Amino acid sequence: MADDGTMEVLPALQALYRDLTAIADSLKEDREERGRLALAQLPDTPLLATVADNFQRLLEKPGRKKESRDTVLSGKVRIGDVDWTVNKDFQEIILQVADDLDLDEIEATRLALQVEDDQERLGRSRKECAVIRFHQQRKYLLSCMHVLLELYKEADELLADDGDDSLERLGQYVNCNIFRRSATGAADTGAGPRFVPACVAALGDIRAWLQKISEQVHGAAMLGRAMEPQTQEAYEFAHISLMQQHELLAVILSYAVERHMAVESDFVSFLGDFRRASRYDYFIVHLVPVLGAYITIFGSTEGTASVEQARSLNAAICQQLETSAGTLPFLDAAVKCWWIAEYSGWYMEGAAGSGLANIDLDEEDIQRSKQFTEALKDGAFDFLLTVLFDIKVTEWQDSFQNKLRGWAQKRTPTLPPDTVPFTTPLQGRIMAKMEMFVDAFISNMPDVLRKLKIEEDEQRQAGQRQQQDIDLERFLLLIAYTYEGRPEAADAFWADPESNLAGFLQWTSRRTTTPQQTAFCEMLQCLSDDAESATRAHEFLLDEGHQLRRPSSITWAHILKEFEYYVNSAISKPAGAQPVAPRATKLDSERAESEAEVLMLQEAYLRLITKLASQSGPCRDHLLQLPNDKLVLLLLQAISSAVGHQIRAYAFKALSGLMAQKSLPRNHAMWVCAESCFTGHYASPAMPARSQASLAVNAPTQSTWMEGLFQEMSSSFDDMSSFIQFLTVLTYPPAEASLLNDALPYPENLGASTRTRPGIEPYIDFILGHIFSSRASESSDVMQQRVLRYHCLDFALACICSFNEDLIIFSNESNINVDSAIQTKDLETYVTLHPFARVMEWMYDSKFTRAIMDTIQNSSDIGKAAPDSPLILGVLRAVELLSKALDLQATFLDLVRPIVKPHLRAQGRSFWTPTSNTAFSSIEDAIMTSLTLVSDLGRYCGIGHPGITMASLKLLEKISTSPRIISAWQSGPSNQTHRNRAIVALEEKGDAQAIAGAFTTELASPLDFSQEASSTDYQIKACILDFLYSCLKANPDRPTIAHLLLGFHCSANMLEIEPGSAFDRGSALFHSLLPFIIEVPANNEDGIMLSWLIGLKYKVMRIFKLLWSSPLSANLVLSELRDNDFLFYILLQGLVTQQSSIWDGQVANGPDFLASPAAQGFVDHLSMRALALEYIACELCSVTQGQMPALKRRIFDALGGQIVIEGMESITVPSVFEFHDSLPQEDLFATPPPQLPTFKDMDLDLRACLEEDDESNSIYNLSKVDEVLLLKRNEDAKSNQLILQQDAALVDAEEETLRLYIVYRNRLTQTQAYSLKILRAWTKLLMVMTDCNDFRGTHKVSFILQTLQATLPGLEMYGSEKPSPALELAKLAKVVLFKLDFAAMSSVDKDSEAAESLISDKLFQLLQICLDAIAKWVASQELRAVYYSLCYRYLSGLLDHGPGSPSGLRRTTKIIQSFGEKLLNVICDDAFGGDPRCQSAALVLLATLVQLGRREGDYYVVEALNRLNFIGVVVDSLRGVLQEWAGISRSGKHEGPEASPMQWVMRKLITPLHPCRVGNPDDQNYLNSKLVLLLQLCQTGQGAKYVLHANIFRAVEESELFKVDPELYVDPTNAKALENHYLLLVKVAQIISVAIVSRGSHNILQGRRFLTGHRTLVAHVLKRSAGIGTGTGKIDTVLAGRVDDLAAAFMIMITATGFLEFENQMLTEDPKSAPMLFH
Repeated sequence: MADDGTMEVLPALQALYRDLTAIADSLKEDREERGRLALAQLPDTPLLATVADNFQRLLEKPGRKKESRDTVLSGKVRIGDVDWTVNKDFQEIILQVADDLDLDEIEATRLALQVEDDQERLGRSRKECAVIRFHQQRKYLLSCMHVLLELYKEADELLADDGDDSLERLGQYVNCNIFRRSATGAADTGAGPRFVPACVAALGDIRAWLQKISEQVHGAAMLGRAMEPQTQEAYEFAHISLMQQHELLAVILSYAVERHMAVESDFVSFLGDFRRASRYDYFIVHLVPVLGAYITIFGSTEGTASVEQARSLNAAICQQLETSAGTLPFLDAAVKCWWIAEYSGWYMEGAAGSGLANIDLDEEDIQRSKQFTEALKDGAFDFLLTVLFDIKVTEWQDSFQNKLRGWAQKRTPTLPPDTVPFTTPLQGRIMAKMEMFVDAFISNMPDVLRKLKIEEDEQRQAGQRQQQDIDLERFLLLIAYTYEGRPEAADAFWADPESNLAGFLQWTSRRTTTPQQTAFCEMLQCLSDDAESATRAHEFLLDEGHQLRRPSSITWAHILKEFEYYVNSAISKPAGAQPVAPRATKLDSERAESEAEVLMLQEAYLRLITKLASQSGPCRDHLLQLPNDKLVLLLLQAISSAVGHQIRAYAFKALSGLMAQKSLPRNHAMWVCAESCFTGHYASPAMPARSQASLAVNAPTQSTWMEGLFQEMSSSFDDMSSFIQFLTVLTYPPAEASLLNDALPYPENLGASTRTRPGIEPYIDFILGHIFSSRASESSDVMQQRVLRYHCLDFALACICSFNEDLIIFSNESNINVDSAIQTKDLETYVTLHPFARVMEWMYDSKFTRAIMDTIQNSSDIGKAAPDSPLILGVLRAVELLSKALDLQATFLDLVRPIVKPHLRAQGRSFWTPTSNTAFSSIEDAIMTSLTLVSDLGRYCGIGHPGITMASLKLLEKISTSPRIISAWQSGPSNQTHRNRAIVALEEKGDAQAIAGAFTTELASPLDFSQEASSTDYQIKACILDFLYSCLKANPDRPTIAHLLLGFHCSANMLEIEPGSAFDRGSALFHSLLPFIIEVPANNEDGIMLSWLIGLKYKVMRIFKLLWSSPLSANLVLSELRDNDFLFYILLQGLVTQQSSIWDGQVANGPDFLASPAAQGFVDHLSMRALALEYIACELCSVTQGQMPALKRRIFDALGGQIVIEGMESITVPSVFEFHDSLPQEDLFATPPPQLPTFKDMDLDLRACLEEDDESNSIYNLSKVDEVLLLKRNEDAKSNQLILQQDAALVDAEEETLRLYIVYRNRLTQTQAYSLKILRAWTKLLMVMTDCNDFRGTHKVSFILQTLQATLPGLEMYGSEKPSPALELAKLAKVVLFKLDFAAMSSVDKDSEAAESLISDKLFQLLQICLDAIAKWVASQELRAVYYSLCYRYLSGLLDHGPGSPSGLRRTTKIIQSFGEKLLNVICDDAFGGDPRCQSAALVLLATLVQLGRREGDYYVVEALNRLNFIGVVVDSLRGVLQEWAGISRSGKHEGPEASPMQWVMRKLITPLHPCRVGNPDDQNYLNSKLVLLLQLCQTGQGAKYVLHANIFRAVEESELFKVDPELYVDPTNAKALENHYLLLVKVAQIISVAIVSRGSHNILQGRRFLTGHRTLVAHVLKRSAGIGTGTGKIDTVLAGRVDDLAAAFMIMITATGFLEFENQMLTEDPKSAPMLFH
């Protein structure tokens, strides 16, 4: 569906909307530079041209047609250029979509085809997906139009500032494609209807559609038909979508009217429809900004109409209309009121209407005033105020605003319950238009304002309170809620003291009644929404700032005086007059009304105090510095007295406001005040009712006062909510607090006089144990429950987050005296008194954790909630609290609880301050009580709230990686396989599919290249990838929820791909990861590497690594990646090579680069390159094992530099020999440590700051480093060390240098580790290629040559200096060398001969490198062992296949001699001591060197070994050869059962003279190598001489090897052991026999003595070899061979020594004759 006919508009609109909102954000951040540039470039966006036709069509849609329906029913439909065949089921879907949307059937077909992928992602039917897409497309279309109009307005303002012509193009686009105007600005009538009538018609269509849906729902209800849940959801979705479209369209219409797109007839028509409305609903509210725009354009001096046109319209608008039963009088009244207010501006002094001839302006003015007043009586202000109330309705319950609404709203009804909450754009438009009305009324009709005030005063003085008009109060409230939250607009009241608005404030503050004061205070606090406005309001209330005002004006003195009077009155009330008791007499209505007015006024005072104190620093200081802390004292007295719940609640809020921008001393002082308040210090002399129960026994105790106050507050939602917020403010650290968080939020002795243990535990227990665990859970009001839970969880999180666990770690693991370095008395005091411990105890309480789970899980309507709703915030806090508690649990259980437990309060009996029941031993146990928690957290990832999405993902990550939870999920009967419980729970209701769909949607959303890593979309993607990685890493070999979400079918111990599943179709979450590697670039157009993109690609790559390397998933994942040509895309993307040296604009060179943020991307890229190489090697192995020769050839071609694509030309890419380009890079960043003389004397210990990254590299935690530096400073400061100012500056500079150096060291450590990882992966890949290639002849030689050419430079560079990289290269060279066939290197072909000659040179170079490194005694024994193996392989190749090249042998001999005894000394040391592998390799090399010398007739090596006494040492080691061999024979056995416990222990304890390594198979090689060396030595005359001189016969004799009978010494039933024993006898016998032969007659006597001494064994072997005495049993063939070899060795000895002749001679000689001397 790529042709024009089927092009999907929705993705284009979504992409355009993202771009437009990004530009709007840039205007807020940087209006003059970045914002201006973005606006100028916006018209060049290709997306604008793509959707231009859609803008012009607006919401037009073709209706159903018989022709289209018949076409669909025919089964053949042409969409664009493609012909589709649709079956009966699909036809039914198309017709249902067409009927539901009243849409042409061909367009319905297009929709149904476009939503194919949406079914899996949304988990809904194709029909529902089509309807959803249809409404989404309309909504995004309107949203793009709305944002474009806002940007057009911004461009006009910028254009007016400096006349930048480039900004005009946006206006041209909007006028042409949205407003349907020609380039000249005239209405383009030829292209269709004008924009305004088209908008009005679209609004009418939406209302008709909504009416139709409503009738369908009501019809079903009247017939008693139960609607299916899916159908109900579909109706609800359509209802919400259409209302949102109606709202957006109304906002767009208001912009169009402002842009002069409307004509007078449009206004008249609009007014007619507006006035004829029969009920107050969303339609009326949506059209209020349109009404305001029309009135401003056609009735105001700010508009485009003339005074004559305005007068004509005035006559029509203000005429008395015939009222019918269905109309709403207050609507007509509001229209008249608004019109008259703005229209009157024509007759102000200097205006166009003030000079009209033949008109009685005064009479008209009186008439307008009369009409205005009559409109007020009909409910004009009532309606306008109701609109403001309605658009600001939220879930946050404001009891005061509810009171005001009940008091001021008398005529206008409430909105229908199905009204969708109004959006911010509509709110902003309505308030902007109301602002015009307010300004017009104040400026144009001052007489009416004065008359309103006079009439209200007269009515009040006449005692007509019940009939009193409160339109002036309504107007004040209208001002309040028009400017609330809009400080820039509110600045109009403060900017110019001479303005009408400023004068209005002065006027309304004088001689006010109680209701007017209430409304005025509410207005003033709404005009103070930022620091500047609040300070202006504070100055307005200061007495000295308003000397011209009368004493009755509203000032701070007036407010405090009245509040003091109110509090004193409440304090002086007797106990019986408390509101908790029934009233004795009934007050009359007038007195009750008066009391209600006073109560509202006091609440208004406290709201004003709260707002100004929280926003303005000068105001806050002024109120806190009143004599005798007057305000704080009054507030605390109000809390302690019988002022009522509302006043107490606002008193808490006022105290919270006073704590804004607090300091620690001020916070401590407020805690002391609060403690005094709750312990009865501020209670009235008249005993309140809460303590009467205790009077009968004794005087009320301080704990009684506290619990009594708790009891009173627990019955009031407002009290509890405000109290918790107040304590939360006091618990949070001050903004200026130290990074250490080392101070308690309250004094250390708080409550010490009233409780056994100081601190705030009673308050914590009341909030978490009573309010959260019991009171909120039992609440029947859902909104109140959500608000309370949010505030409780916010308080708990504040207590936990303010605790610094690092202090405990530093105390145990560093040399810092933490006790003296922190602000608290000592660390124990900090730990025991911090609220962290008490809150953590509640985390193990069953009721508390049940309430947390309930908060998270009982949120079915969370998808509809606003981002700042208590539901969203409550769930967010619950998730964050669980995550933070899991992070700190180990610290609490292991370190804190043992300290705190002895001080814990005993189990409380108070209902108000309970204690934790500690029902769970861990938080994981509490989490596991609800398996649906995983489903709920996953579900929150798709609701569109970034904060809760990321928090849920982080908690999911912690849950899925917890060993305790993993074990519990997988536990089951030991004899049965058990599926993961979390997987089963996710599969039960299809939650896994929904969660995976949400993840897929988030991952598929486009990246924001303007905000980069700071965008929420990017952060969500990163959180999803981190969760998947952590889950897989925690348990890679068992099915996990990550496997399930990725699309695999999970059984107990294996993964499968179900046929027809999303994975099988290629649309699973797994497949949404592929584009990050295949499609997302790593750099920009200029080739600069982008770290934020590299970070995402790396996160995806490490997930794939876990999957392809795990036996559980390797086959499935490798096959799927293979099907997607993943390997070739990796090569095309250049992920295995260094693409650029510029990262985020910085050159990757020098230490400064590693200290920059760009270095993180560089490090991630290194790791990703290593992973890519590992994958290629793994895939090549898999392909080879799977016997796929064609694919294998493609891979080899690609690794050779050519990617072959069928039907296309080959693509050139770097070859495998170019991948290895990162080795020298770490040297580019080298720098010496900085000189820090100050810290040199400090003995700074940073070991406690070390931690491991994902690859187990030890790096420093920078936050901990900063904390250590602060602690060190504090420690020095408290030790009274004086630091001069210049020294302090030096310390600051050195600290900054140290921080930068630590960042550099961290990155350098990672760079070195990942560079080595790349090298290891590269060498492994080449090893695999070497092992599995099918090269023959010249191709094989060429491959080996290329490998050596790529390897040798690095090996030469690192041969001895850097053992780790050298080891990897040496291993590769070893594999290549052992694969090289030296026998085949004798070609006659000239080209082949040249290549072979070049290889010979490279091999000789390799030998030189190895010998040089050995001679330098490279540190690693493992590396030296590889070098020995390389030298051996080269020398053995020369010896075995070098007759034709004697020059090579001579050259080799000379190079060995050139290194002198230094080389041999190293080899001998390794041969004698070290690990067995290195010993074996060294001995084999020595043997080969001896053989080389024998071949060349050069005994330099033999002589050197003798001079080094190495031969004697080796010979002497034969004394323990039998024990060594026995130990090797036992190495494959379990020694315990074969011996008694004592024998087994003795074997372990008794060590022979020559160590016998038991259990190491390398010992076999070591012993064999030693014997081979001796054999080689004995094959030379000089070597045999030195071996015999070393007394080999004595060593063998002492070993007792030949003294024991093999059949008796070794278990005869163990044929293998017997065979091995005979093998040892053969080896030693051969050494002796060869030595005797080599020495000729020199050692015949020793040989004869050897034979004589072991005659029995010799005879036994010879007989057995001859078949004598073997019995009838069949002897093992291998064992028989060993016996024959030993017999042969003995026969050589017998022959060489003439033993038989000697024996015969001895038998014939006279025994008395003298012995013959051998000479």
